[in-house]
Amino acid sequence: MHVFQRYSMFVLGIFSMGLGIALTTRSDLGTTPISSVPYVLSLALPLSLGAFTFLTLLLFVFVQKLILKKDFPFIQYAQLMIAPLLGLSVDLGMYLTLFIEPTFYVEKIGIVVIGSFFLALGVTLQVEAKTVMNAGEAIVHVLANRLQKPFSSVKIWFDWMLVLSGLLLSLALLGGFYGIREGTLIAAFLVGLFVKWIHLFRTMLYRRFFLKGSD
Repeated sequence: MHVFQRYSMFVLGIFSMGLGIALTTRSDLGTTPISSVPYVLSLALPLSLGAFTFLTLLLFVFVQKLILKKDFPFIQYAQLMIAPLLGLSVDLGMYLTLFIEPTFYVEKIGIVVIGSFFLALGVTLQVEAKTVMNAGEAIVHVLANRLQKPFSSVKIWFDWMLVLSGLLLSLALLGGFYGIREGTLIAAFLVGLFVKWIHLFRTMLYRRFFLKGSD
């Protein structure tokens, strides 16, 4: 894959993530796990969801540096430039989905499912692009390598930890549980599951069309 194609795939993945986060937030059933902490902070403090997403990603880069120490690749400092891009994508997604105001519960669940799919697609595109991942996925990649576990499995575990952190912050800053509801829990399960399914579907297509053509 050419460099231009890889980076185009990466940018598309970032936009897909921003849209997925926005859609899930618009469901009125909570936000995505990766946005649990930024969304709670945006409810408590005068900054946008995208701005707090950017700051959270900076924290993830710092944690990666602590884990890898001297083994932290210099190229991965590019995550510091990608962080504001995802933050802007989230705010853009929120703007583009202003018209979404679901009334019925089944509509809200449907929006959570669609948002989870776009988020999983964004994660997959960034991994497959083989460029520099955004910090939210890079930290999962680092943990998966250290724990010698599959990326998708560690992704599910990491998302649940973010949800718990968001709940604790909401209780501390807002005096109750706000911004994190059943939609967040559904997304925590679905994103990792969709990542697995997308990977399996991609593998199936590759074997069917590319390996078959080489026989």
